[in-house]
Amino acid sequence: MRFVSAGFGCWTGLVGLMTQVSGLAQPPIADSPRPAQKALSFYLENARQSSPLIRDNQNQLLGNALEAKRLQALYTKPLVQVTGAVQFAPIFSTDNGGVRPELNSKGASRYYGYDLAVSNGGLYQGLVNVTQPISNLFRAKAFAEPFVLASQIGQTVIGLGQHDVERIVTDQYILCLQDRLQVQYTDSLLRLLNEQRGIVQKFVESSLLKQSDLTLVDIETQTQHNLRVGYQTAYRRDILELNALSGLADTTLVDLAPLQLTLAADIGPLESGFTRRYALDSLALLAQQTIFELRYKPQWNFIANGGLNTSYLPDLPRRLGFSAGVSLVWTLYDGHQKRLNSQRTAILQQSFGNYRQFIDTQNRVRRERLLGELSGLAERLTVFRQQLTGYESVLSSYRRELLQGQLSIINYITVLKNMVAVRRDMLLLQSNRQLLINAYNYYNW
Repeated sequence: MRFVSAGFGCWTGLVGLMTQVSGLAQPPIADSPRPAQKALSFYLENARQSSPLIRDNQNQLLGNALEAKRLQALYTKPLVQVTGAVQFAPIFSTDNGGVRPELNSKGASRYYGYDLAVSNGGLYQGLVNVTQPISNLFRAKAFAEPFVLASQIGQTVIGLGQHDVERIVTDQYILCLQDRLQVQYTDSLLRLLNEQRGIVQKFVESSLLKQSDLTLVDIETQTQHNLRVGYQTAYRRDILELNALSGLADTTLVDLAPLQLTLAADIGPLESGFTRRYALDSLALLAQQTIFELRYKPQWNFIANGGLNTSYLPDLPRRLGFSAGVSLVWTLYDGHQKRLNSQRTAILQQSFGNYRQFIDTQNRVRRERLLGELSGLAERLTVFRQQLTGYESVLSSYRRELLQGQLSIINYITVLKNMVAVRRDMLLLQSNRQLLINAYNYYNW
């Protein structure tokens, strides 16, 4: 009767334990109040806003737009300048004996100083000059094109930078969830061990188990406590790293929202985000080639000026006037530089093509590898589910044997721990699956 009474009490406790075990697929986070959850989107948005690389490229876009406008003004708008000069060239005349300084000589024949035929005593200018390029709109477009392409390249770099940030932050977020999962399962197992200790204590008091069995439970509890400290430390470390990657100064522990990533549709033959820049770089080379060939086209300018221009100071009031005309610059021969530069452009374009092909091949192989790993994980998850079904069946048999006094409680606890470990490993495997999906979506872009 004593055995039955003790067994019935232990059976009641074990029923409670099995209720807890059945809930381990979705373990509670902790006994303390849960803080507000933060989702992955919160960290991604902060990372995009705080990334200095993305901000720098955005500033480059603005700079390129302004430079394109400046070039349009340079090649299509008139250039108006004011120039002025006052230059004195006095002489020392020796006509009629003696030495006499003259600022504006009236015809000295014997003197010291600059030749009057050259300087005439000085130079006095005050002009307004106007230079207007003629039929130069095509030049403005050609010179602005590289900056337009540079802006497109900058947008591509920004997109690639954001894509890199998204992968890094998402990977770190998944690692944090994984750490938190370890803490949650350790907490669940510690609660089970506490319940199990009470049951084993009753068996020891009833002389159905040895004191050493209770000691083993205590040792396992201490082991799990140590593991929990390690998992909690890793969680804090990874949360702080997540904040650092996201540009957040927050150092408090937070609760993270669950994450369920899905595979993105295969991009197929579409231009990859990784190779889009090489296509734009090739176009930029062509734009530079177009600019180089502009030197072989005639360059016409309308020029005009008006104002004061004289070398003889007494005539200054009568020397106000203007002039107008056109200028021409036309390169006819420069040693076949045009042909050589065209060949250089073609060779560099081949290099960009090689980069594009290599990256496309590389990313395609990586996607196939990741799909293979995901398939392997799916098979392993299937095995884990089968193991859980087997453990549940074994535990059902062990309960009957335990009540009949045919099984040690330690054997029951061992199987129970193994089932908990399988559940934990299965969810950790699901976390690894999220990392693989994130990597696949990164390369499938």
